[in-house]
Amino acid sequence: MLKLLTAFLITITLFSAVQAQEDNNYVRGELIVMLKNNSNPNSLSSDFKFINLRQKQLLVPDLNIWLYEFNDNSLQSHIVLERVRKNKNVMITQFNHYVKERSTIPNDTRFSEQWPLYNTGQNGGIVDADIDAPEAWDLVTGGLSAMGDSIIIAVIDGGFYMSHPDIHFWTNYEEIPGNNIDDDGNGYIDDVNGWNAYNNNGTITPSGTHGTHVAGIAGAIGNNNMGISGVNWNAKIMAIQGSSGTESIVLIAYGYALRQRKIYNQTNGLHGAFIVSTNSSFGVDYGQPSNYPLWCAFYDSLGSAGILSACATANLNINVDSLGDVPTACPSPFMISVTNTTNTDAKNSGAAYGLTTIDLGAPGTGVLSTTTTGNYGLKTGTSMATPHVAGAVALLIAAAPPALLQAYKSNPDSIALIFKQKLLEGVDPKPSLQGITVSGGRLNVYNSVLLIQNLTGNGNISGIVPQRYNLYQNYPNPFNPSTIIKYDLPENEFVSLKIYDALGREVVSLVNNVQEAGIHNAVWNAEDFSSGIYFYKLTAGEYYSTRKMMLIK
Repeated sequence: MLKLLTAFLITITLFSAVQAQEDNNYVRGELIVMLKNNSNPNSLSSDFKFINLRQKQLLVPDLNIWLYEFNDNSLQSHIVLERVRKNKNVMITQFNHYVKERSTIPNDTRFSEQWPLYNTGQNGGIVDADIDAPEAWDLVTGGLSAMGDSIIIAVIDGGFYMSHPDIHFWTNYEEIPGNNIDDDGNGYIDDVNGWNAYNNNGTITPSGTHGTHVAGIAGAIGNNNMGISGVNWNAKIMAIQGSSGTESIVLIAYGYALRQRKIYNQTNGLHGAFIVSTNSSFGVDYGQPSNYPLWCAFYDSLGSAGILSACATANLNINVDSLGDVPTACPSPFMISVTNTTNTDAKNSGAAYGLTTIDLGAPGTGVLSTTTTGNYGLKTGTSMATPHVAGAVALLIAAAPPALLQAYKSNPDSIALIFKQKLLEGVDPKPSLQGITVSGGRLNVYNSVLLIQNLTGNGNISGIVPQRYNLYQNYPNPFNPSTIIKYDLPENEFVSLKIYDALGREVVSLVNNVQEAGIHNAVWNAEDFSSGIYFYKLTAGEYYSTRKMMLIK
């Protein structure tokens, strides 16, 4: 007992040396009191009859700690605290403070309707059938990286209400509006607010509410006492119009995002934009990737600059593995394909799936978000599921420790794949998605943030050791004449990486030696080979995996 009291008193003494801030977080009319040994709790009550001080509950018998209550109207609470503290029977006294679970709930006025972020069972949903956003926000809310980079999500869509007060749209401050001059020299004239691929100019126009709805899901301003919260509270949304019409318009739209991130990389952040994810809530039902080689390969180009692309699959109950879809059947490892889940964690009956093509599910049914200027509304579709993922990628970047961010800047493509890996590893497994998606689960941004924060690195890709073996899809694919093959080793191993033709004949041995644990790249220059289908096989210890690629000349 003496040792316990001594330790307790030492702790109190240490804290008493620190100047306390004004204390207002307590239950009015209550005190917690630790009485001296053998002190009678009734004695204290007798000494303070004038405020009707009385015992309410014995809290810790071994330490003689009691909860008292008193008439709070008689004296100011802080005066009562000081007088009780000086009483001869009292060792320690304090207010009975309020305590709450560490779950960051924003003050946005309609947050309670955002079941995808915080499902309390509203509207017939299942409690916790959500992405655990408040738990993630306890750790990070977004906006800036640990190195001070402004995080940007590029949303490619039909149009945007740029004046919506609940979205922080990106602005190119290096461009002077309306002077018909490319002031920043990025190849785009007057691109102050983004780019309009339909008209090939910088004038962003509203066109329905789809684009603004998508933008709000990913990055509506959080905790601003207005409307809703995005997955990432403070990320900037780059508005790019170009989600319909022809494939050439789509390429122009993606090209703008790529140019801005490449400039950022080349100037070490002095110019351009730190775009970490794109959102594409559009596509071609039943599209076959072999007919769209440039579109599919563009995700590799974006990925080489460090951009992950979240893409919505078809709003049809079809198997993309067999029936196709563009872009979600494209083979790029830098594309994250998303299907639609409900507030009961079921796959929406009108959403596509695919064991090898669709990465994960995310909430997309009856989702509240921004619409016209100052307004909000509900929409359903894979279009609504996908921006939850684009926003989650941005939140992972915000959560990344400095060493990982430095590695990301030095090796943007390889580290981008680690962010994708942790996003998929963090899903909540769901029966409705197992066997029909790659991850078998629904997005859980809290789990993925924890996985990212637990990664360490020394500023170089070799300082990051994966937790498991992985052979990635080569990129670009299709390719000509060379392509990059990436793989992860969790431990030092003898590694074999070989290329085979369509008949199964070995044509190249790229790797045949012992390699250290880490992330590795192998380059195959196929300049002397003919067009066609090839396979590459990685063998490391007991692990082996084979993937297909296409050479087009």
